Amino acid sequence: MSELVRSVGLLSLQQVALALLGAARTKIAAALLGPGGMGLLAQALSFQDVIRQLTLLGSANGFLKLFAEHHGRGDRRGLERLIVTALVLYGGIGLVAAAVCVAFAPAIAAWVFDDAAQSGLILLSAFGLLFAVPLVLLGRMLSGALQFRPYVALAVFDALVGVVAMAALAWWWGLSGAVASFVVVSVAGASFGAVLVWRGIGRPLGLELRPRAPDPATVRRLVRYAGALALASFAASGSALFVRGEIIRQFGSEANGYYQVAWQVGQHYLGILGTSLWTYGMPKVATKLDEPAAITGLQNDFLRIALTVLAPGIVLLLATRELWIPILYTRGFLAAGTMLCWQLSGELVAMLRQSMNISLLPRERLGFLVGQALFYWGGWTVLSVLLLPRLGSIAVAIAYLAANLLALGVTFAYHRSALGYRVRADNVPRLAIVLPGFALAAWLAAQDDLVSGRLLPIALVIAWLISDRSFLLDVLRARRAR
Repeated sequence: MSELVRSVGLLSLQQVALALLGAARTKIAAALLGPGGMGLLAQALSFQDVIRQLTLLGSANGFLKLFAEHHGRGDRRGLERLIVTALVLYGGIGLVAAAVCVAFAPAIAAWVFDDAAQSGLILLSAFGLLFAVPLVLLGRMLSGALQFRPYVALAVFDALVGVVAMAALAWWWGLSGAVASFVVVSVAGASFGAVLVWRGIGRPLGLELRPRAPDPATVRRLVRYAGALALASFAASGSALFVRGEIIRQFGSEANGYYQVAWQVGQHYLGILGTSLWTYGMPKVATKLDEPAAITGLQNDFLRIALTVLAPGIVLLLATRELWIPILYTRGFLAAGTMLCWQLSGELVAMLRQSMNISLLPRERLGFLVGQALFYWGGWTVLSVLLLPRLGSIAVAIAYLAANLLALGVTFAYHRSALGYRVRADNVPRLAIVLPGFALAAWLAAQDDLVSGRLLPIALVIAWLISDRSFLLDVLRARRAR
């Protein structure tokens, strides 16, 4: 637990720093673009995510798994083959994808933004793709080598560049400048990441990374993961792009701007632990495949952190939203408050599910990995489409919570029956206290009354934190052990 707390602590501090820098960038964009512009910017970022996932064949985590295995064994030649092959393979696909975007920019813009005149945003996204893909791979290399300090440095550098670029380009060029700022981040980040990887991995290990033909065996391994992971990743990014497009088509870009508040805050907050899950947890599982008890223990440790840290934090965010939404965005975005209650509740459920799923890729349970992704994201998409005409744009957040609850039940049943997962004895009372308490607190926080909607949820958080003082003691012990 001590190693976990130290690693999660470092990565969580990174996420806090990224959240603060992201908040600054978002504040600038919100002030300059307004809800309508933010809605279009959010859709542009969703499109960038889709083409990035397609280029990587959804297998960035597959690359991470292979890198962690080679690095853990000290296989220098294997690392050389993997790095060169991945850069050539994904770089070639990226060139093709960028060319397609350039050739069909007006048609793609008409589908993505419901406006062919926004084709310039498609062109910017295509150019940024050529640098975004190497940036992802470089980050995975640092993660796979368990070099978290340079990993954090790269992430913070990207965020700092993003704030400066957004302030300059969005002010000068409006919406196009805001999208271009993410291209600048990809170019600068890929350059800085290459330096960090060479200093921390390439030079110490004596890697020879000269251009060469891709290794056929490595291509087959990457493509093997790609077949499954591409479906899972594209289901996520494609569903987000489609659902956001439906919000724009039915209710306008302003409504998508409000949903961007709920989505962005949820993703940043989820990232506090989610980054640790996939950056530390998944490579760690890959080194413990012959120790099922150790894997279950790691899953339960992440579950404990989710219940003890994330759940109270979500309630505090909901209860104080009138304070921080105007600070991070503008007062015009306060209309997103009710969406937040549903969306952030869904994020907590998503984290409970992900605490189990970190073992799927290392154990190569690709069938279930794909099946639950299609079930989850497909369910969210279908529920959103069905509920949007009846409930308005808030339907997307409600559907998000519902899809996560359904997927959690399926995921728990599979892990319990097929992989021997069990909730550890010390986590059972936490679940019994926190989950009902969280549901009540989130429902109360959706109310407008000061006492029942603000003070009571905070009182509930204090009560269940007092009931679990042991977690704080574990954190203190881990700090003393450093």
